[in-house]
Amino acid sequence: MKKKTKIILVCSLVAAIALVAFIMYKANVFNSKAEFSQTMFASADSSLVKKVFIADMNGHTVLLQRHGGEWRLGDSTMATPELVRSMLSTLMNLRVDRPVPSKQIPNLTRVMAASAIKVEVYEDAPKFTLFGHDFGVKERHVRTIYFGPETPDHMGNYAILEGMEEKPCVVTLPGFRGIITPRFSPYAQDWMSHQLFSTKPTRIQELRIIDHLEPANSFSVRKVDDRHYNLLNAQGEIFPRYDTAKVFNLLAEFRDKKFETIATSLDQEKIDHIFADNLFKTVTFTDINGTTTTMRCYFMDEDYDYYDDQGDKLTDIEHLFNQDRFYAVIGDDTKTIYVLQYFGFGRMVQTTLAQLVGEENR
Repeated sequence: MKKKTKIILVCSLVAAIALVAFIMYKANVFNSKAEFSQTMFASADSSLVKKVFIADMNGHTVLLQRHGGEWRLGDSTMATPELVRSMLSTLMNLRVDRPVPSKQIPNLTRVMAASAIKVEVYEDAPKFTLFGHDFGVKERHVRTIYFGPETPDHMGNYAILEGMEEKPCVVTLPGFRGIITPRFSPYAQDWMSHQLFSTKPTRIQELRIIDHLEPANSFSVRKVDDRHYNLLNAQGEIFPRYDTAKVFNLLAEFRDKKFETIATSLDQEKIDHIFADNLFKTVTFTDINGTTTTMRCYFMDEDYDYYDDQGDKLTDIEHLFNQDRFYAVIGDDTKTIYVLQYFGFGRMVQTTLAQLVGEENR
């Protein structure tokens, strides 16, 4: 190849590279600095959001991640779908109402340094876009928002977008009257799904309920086919007759069960007492796939004392237990102590063998 031809090729290549670089520069491909706009806090498409990290200035943190069609906390606990949808809708619809006046910025900055809620948003995003095509799409950190206190009229919140620290704003949601920060709680418990378990009755292969106070009332229900079940006593003996409606109603209780809250204020001495002295039922069910779930139920001690008509404290009452709520643990996880209501779980933990078969058939 002649020397002149080589020079022409090299010059053409350099010119082409320079042209592409100029086009990318003019298109702000390499400019990651945020630009002020009414929608600068918002996500264009909530379906692209894959992860949201929330933290406050006191060390409380929450990591929410998308797993297929579900959202889970960092420890894989299911997040409440309604709360996640509200958060994603908020991220997509955040709008700048107005910039904060310059004279208010120093004081606002001091307040936010002590009390802001930090929200990091991760989306499937391209490295750059050129000629309408995205290149290098993967999960990326796209923005960090610092939410401050609500405005005096309670119609929005002060907020700062990372990269635009010099321009704090008031952010609002169109059509929403109220403050925004409750939708970004840094407490994991606020996001947890209260679904304890959800199983269709026809998927239960076997149900076993152990009564620790009256063992003779322990029983099992075993699936024969979709329409028939065997009822057995604690010794494994099958009852030829029982109330089928009551058995079916009992199995239906497992369709949708939610806990009220998680006990977080119990000290270790109290926990040891509950586990040692208050166990009253163990409920175990196995589904048709062989997956077994066990729930151990413990009485909740009553928080107040009883007195007679003369005002003397009664000390001879054997069990002063809460009549509305009880504690429960699932499987081997004794660190998570659920608070359940008898109103929702009463049939499950209070049904006796005598009620299913009748005293005359026992």
